[in-house]
Amino acid sequence: MKGISQLLRDFRRVVEENNIMSIAYAGIPGFCQPFAELFAYVIKNKENYFIPYTDLNNVKILTLKENIGMQMEDFGKIDYVDALVIFGGLAMPKFNVSEEEVRELILKLSPKITIGVGFMDIFKKVNWKIKFDYL
Repeated sequence: MKGISQLLRDFRRVVEENNIMSIAYAGIPGFCQPFAELFAYVIKNKENYFIPYTDLNNVKILTLKENIGMQMEDFGKIDYVDALVIFGGLAMPKFNVSEEEVRELILKLSPKITIGVGFMDIFKKVNWKIKFDYL
């Protein structure tokens, strides 16, 4: 895809076409988190959550704040979402998150669809074999 605007439009289309009501974004705090807020903004009428790393006990909810955009607040734990976005930051070796940890997260949440969002072919570079419904 060319540009973030096209990526966000395609993301919104995927959410609408798959009747997604709740979505979680798993990624690295500080790096992936701003992208989660951006993605959540284009589907702000849905339930949006951020999972730092793969920690289901420290989930944040993304809420719309007037004149600011999406902001994260403590939430707790989630057991299920319709869609799970795996950000490429998790695949970066310096963050020590294994493919197996991500697979376990996918199994625990049992989403209808799994979406991989990464740049510069990070999932391919680290040879992850996760079969994303959308990449």
